Amino acid sequence: MTAPIDRPNNKSKGKSVQSDPFKVKLICSFISFFSTMPAFVGRGFAWFFAVCSKLFRTRSYTTSIKNLSLCCAEKSEKDRERIAFASLKHTGKLFFEVAKIWRKCQGERFIGRIYGEELVKDTLDNNQGVLFTGSHIGNWEVALYYLGSRFPFHCMYRPPRQQEMDEVINVGRCQNDTTMVKGDSRGVMHLINILKSGEVAAVLSDQEPGRRAGVFVPFCGKEALTMTIVQRIQQKSNAHLFQVAAIKSDDDLYDIHLIPIDIDMQASEEEYAEEVNKQLEMMIKKYPEQYQWSYKRFKTTECGGPNPYQK
Repeated sequence: MTAPIDRPNNKSKGKSVQSDPFKVKLICSFISFFSTMPAFVGRGFAWFFAVCSKLFRTRSYTTSIKNLSLCCAEKSEKDRERIAFASLKHTGKLFFEVAKIWRKCQGERFIGRIYGEELVKDTLDNNQGVLFTGSHIGNWEVALYYLGSRFPFHCMYRPPRQQEMDEVINVGRCQNDTTMVKGDSRGVMHLINILKSGEVAAVLSDQEPGRRAGVFVPFCGKEALTMTIVQRIQQKSNAHLFQVAAIKSDDDLYDIHLIPIDIDMQASEEEYAEEVNKQLEMMIKKYPEQYQWSYKRFKTTECGGPNPYQK
């Protein structure tokens, strides 16, 4: 089922939305090409991507090293470099996996074991909505595909800067019972209403929000601007909160982990956000090689000073 697509607003997190059909067409060509490639090509590309990232010290590599130095200071430099390389290799392979999901509708072939599904179903059977959150770990697209294939599912997202990419993303993700919802006030109200009706929704928690939409609390040992929207949605919908993660296992499939998060939804914003971060951290520390360390998680500083990624 493909959800109707609204055109993005004029701005996306303070940046003007652009129209670049040529760039989008090029991206779509790469997606189509990757979707036809066998698995061994994907593994080779992933290794090549990681090697080039390290050799040329690309932005992805230097950001990964910086994040690991901030979050894993107890590890040796050699260990941090090993994790950064493994993380980038994992990211490189995602290009091929996401292409196959978006173009070939092959999300089911990537799903391995499922943990915690019965508890989610019991919650829904009691007419309680289920709000999922998670982080950039494993394969988020596999997690979304799983949720949309099992439940009427609504996912909040940040529209891309290129208008045409919005349609590409929506078509790719809305193959089953998935509806993508923009991260604005209308989107928030939509999620609240569907959760009140006993359905399923998701909001990714480790993205940096606008300064007014978050609080500074520890994330992997470093103060990070953390969104408060998850708490607001849970408070107004009385939904049950779960973490979802699709983690690659030794058999090259993604195991789906559905983990209940027990937090007092009436706690202060800081207490709530810190507890959500702690839950995400446990998964990240368990599978650091599958976390997207190349994301500039700590770009905004509490004192308003220069971000740690500036040279």
